[in-house]
Amino acid sequence: MAETGHLLARWRAQLQAGLGIVFRRDPRETLTIGLEALARYKLRTGLSVLGVVLGVAAVIAMMSVSQGARDEVLRQVELMGLDNIVVRNRPMSQRERERAGSPGLPTGDATALRRLVPLVTHVSPLVEFFPHVSSVRRGQMARVLGVSEKQGEVLQLGVGRGRFLLALDVQTRARVCVLGPSLARVLFGYRDPLSESVKIGPDWYDVVGVLADRSGQVRGAGMGTASDLNQSALVPLSALTGRTPAADPGQRIDEIWIRISEGDRVAEVGQVVEHTLSRLHGGADDVDLVIPRELLRQRYRTQRTFAIVVGSVAGLSLLIGGIGIMNIMLASVLERTHEIGIRRTVGATRHDVTVQFLVEALLMTLSGGVAGILAGVLASWLISAYAGWTTRISPFAVVIAFSVAFSVGLVFGIYPATKAARLNPIDALRYE
Repeated sequence: MAETGHLLARWRAQLQAGLGIVFRRDPRETLTIGLEALARYKLRTGLSVLGVVLGVAAVIAMMSVSQGARDEVLRQVELMGLDNIVVRNRPMSQRERERAGSPGLPTGDATALRRLVPLVTHVSPLVEFFPHVSSVRRGQMARVLGVSEKQGEVLQLGVGRGRFLLALDVQTRARVCVLGPSLARVLFGYRDPLSESVKIGPDWYDVVGVLADRSGQVRGAGMGTASDLNQSALVPLSALTGRTPAADPGQRIDEIWIRISEGDRVAEVGQVVEHTLSRLHGGADDVDLVIPRELLRQRYRTQRTFAIVVGSVAGLSLLIGGIGIMNIMLASVLERTHEIGIRRTVGATRHDVTVQFLVEALLMTLSGGVAGILAGVLASWLISAYAGWTTRISPFAVVIAFSVAFSVGLVFGIYPATKAARLNPIDALRYE
């Protein structure tokens, strides 16, 4: 027994002197040994890390698209007004209207809603046309909105130059207009459009104002007229129809915009508006209500479902990457059995061996996490550049992705590290 101990002592001294394999419990040495071990099989290590890279990149890209879509929807709804309700005339044929007994949506409904519905502060009827709009030199097809003077207060419109429409303009059927900044630039270039005239359809209108640039507006239509006012012209409703709302309350309109004083109660007020219109129209279901605040909630619910589905796919990718890392670590334990035996004979404890293999697993996942974050940022930029989607990288997404990568390395590295630490030193030395 004493002779065996003497031989082991001599062997340890020879290894320390000749090979320099000494376990000093230095973190730098642990990292160095780990990097050397991973570098022996570059292709295998790279393929294992690739799973983590793709998973983290998917998490970053998914969360950036989801956050960008969330911001986009919020901007859309803010343009419509969180405290607003929009009543839209439902598209129906004349036969369908006669069958349903529908009077359409008259301007008189706007007056009735202002009088009968509580919490209503402003009401503006609206008519929409798409005529040819031109100045002396240039022209194009554009959206023209016939509105009342209250439309600016309903949508909280700012005026960059000149003024907005006045009640007097509506009462006198004045042929004046307020241009969106983009349309003004198309028609007049960099000249001041105030005191100029534009031809809308067959008639000429004096330009009295230019709206403030709504640079935060969103791409695409589908959220109402607020989404593209930069390229629209606003004129008095009476100037388009030839009749004031007071003189002819039965004239047809396309929409009624309603602003209420308490935004938190917009859903309740919407129910009152719907009931009131049903009574006014004799029970005919011929209008649609758009409540931006409720629309925002619906969009958020849809995006939450989308985020869960895509997040599950990204999580599955990370799980597969973690399984690949555990496989390579188990193979590494098998290939380095003899090395483990030597390390144990020169003083390494089970804890030291566990830490060594765990560090190697974390090196792979953390490096994959960093590369995945960079790939995710690049993917988000490419999505925004080529698909035209709005994306936004949030620090929260980066922290989540990196934390998940660290957790994957920790969870899937524990078993191979524990298995390596449990090897019997004598059996490990005999292993070939």
